[in-house]
Amino acid sequence: MECIRPALKAGFFIRRTGMNLTIKKISLVAAFIALGVTLGYAFITIPNVEMVTATIFIAGYILGAKEGIIVGLLTEFIYSLFNPYGVAAPPLLAAQVLAMGFTGFLGGLYGNRGLQSSKKRYLLFGLAGLLSTLVFAILTTLSFISFTGLSIKKILASVIYGLGFYITHIISNTIIFIVVVPVLIQMLLKVLSISHPVESREPS
Repeated sequence: MECIRPALKAGFFIRRTGMNLTIKKISLVAAFIALGVTLGYAFITIPNVEMVTATIFIAGYILGAKEGIIVGLLTEFIYSLFNPYGVAAPPLLAAQVLAMGFTGFLGGLYGNRGLQSSKKRYLLFGLAGLLSTLVFAILTTLSFISFTGLSIKKILASVIYGLGFYITHIISNTIIFIVVVPVLIQMLLKVLSISHPVESREPS
């Protein structure tokens, strides 16, 4: 429960910064952050299977790109900060946080297009999962290179060694985005009484 408190406090921080968000959106942002962190720890013992990326994407889809970025940045930062395996080195932490911020932004772009009713939505959601995970893998790999000081030969050997993990992560997230994400979005839109993400948003 200690890891959830910063997520709940994030809503108050957002409010104090003067960001143009309603109370409802601030509450939802805090809720998505708490959910993302909780699911991160729930799946932490399962290699290459996680729901953090999907949660952040859904937040962006429902709340908008700006809110999705906030959820992505804060979720990953809090999750990494309280990770039982230890806090990542600053360059790696920055890469992880930026990658999840991109995922939230991507969710906002998808929400703006109202793809939930598209006939190609499963393919498009799968593509989003693949792209989000690929960006995460690229950024974290580049950050690893920046602070390890390894030779090119050792870096290539490390990348090749981890290729199986990267591929498994990409495949699992692609499947989650195809099978789980559309269903969760539809359920949340009904629970929140939102008929369409674009129509429900207030003008900025």
